[in-house]
Amino acid sequence: MTFLIPTRRSTLKLMASGAGLLAAPSIIRPARAADSVLNITTYDKFLPQDFIDQFQRDTGIEIRIRLTDDQGKQYNLLAAEGADPTTDIVTVAGHRISQFLASDLLQPLDTDKIANWGNLAKPYQGAPQLTTDGKVYGVPLLAGFEGMVRNTDYTKASDSWELMFDPEYKGMTTYIISDFLSITMKYLGYDGDYVEYVGKPEEAQAATNAARDFLIEHKDMVRKYYDGASEVQQMLVNEDVYVAQSWSGAASKLIMDGFPVELSIPKEGTYGFLYSFNLVKNAPNPEAAYKFFGALLANPDVGAAMVRQSGFASAFAGVDALLSDRERAAIALPEEQIARIQFFAEVNRDMKNEMIDKAVAEIKAA
Repeated sequence: MTFLIPTRRSTLKLMASGAGLLAAPSIIRPARAADSVLNITTYDKFLPQDFIDQFQRDTGIEIRIRLTDDQGKQYNLLAAEGADPTTDIVTVAGHRISQFLASDLLQPLDTDKIANWGNLAKPYQGAPQLTTDGKVYGVPLLAGFEGMVRNTDYTKASDSWELMFDPEYKGMTTYIISDFLSITMKYLGYDGDYVEYVGKPEEAQAATNAARDFLIEHKDMVRKYYDGASEVQQMLVNEDVYVAQSWSGAASKLIMDGFPVELSIPKEGTYGFLYSFNLVKNAPNPEAAYKFFGALLANPDVGAAMVRQSGFASAFAGVDALLSDRERAAIALPEEQIARIQFFAEVNRDMKNEMIDKAVAEIKAA
């Protein structure tokens, strides 16, 4: 299986071998009785409907889904609910889990209570991104990276993010500003993850400003800034844009569907991330959550379905054998490109988020 895992060295070895508003809160209602329902906040296309239906039939537990496409909105909702959450399980990206933990919003998992924990791919069973002080805070699900996507019918091949700024494609590019700002910093030679800027706010601000000004200067390249995976997919399918920065899942799904796009990691590099299901502190239905985790890991067919729906690589063992050649090819990249992935770090997150949020607003306003 083509896996992205939370340590750079092991990630490269494994992979070389092979988010709009929250939905209406009324979707999640107070539980009828303890553990008779399970409230999950997750992304569209992450949970297969067949699995949900089967779990409900087998256990009598009703699954209620609240959709999100943004980590910040999910965090803000949990923080606002405080000690009385309406959600049992959330879907956290690895580079944001420290924020949830710092605010005491998640509880550690008792992996002995999770049936089939051993069905995770071995590197993920002790994923460093999900382990703090020896405690595990999530069930690894899917992994991916920020890639460059181009319509192969209308664009030339390129191994550089420079293609996003090529005048030939003026008005035919798109990206998520906050994500692409970090990539632009890397493209310009700065640290887009701000690890090098711990204790150096002035240096960090100068690097942020350089990327901000560069994107403002090339603002005429952009057809539209987008927010979610389905939006960039639609723009590519409609040929509204020819080149895009995209999460690997959205692009891989287009490749699986036979659309003429290429996903690549340019020579300047990119950032990677891991998604997990996480148990909320004071979750109203914890025992239902543990039953859910065990059922999720019981059959690699579920992992394969999640790959097909999301386009991201699975953290479950045995999935590779269930994928078609096209599906495997869609989530595989050459070794030299995989080596360009840098996983988001947990350090200096507050500085990064504050500076990027401010720069995004300034780019939009320019």
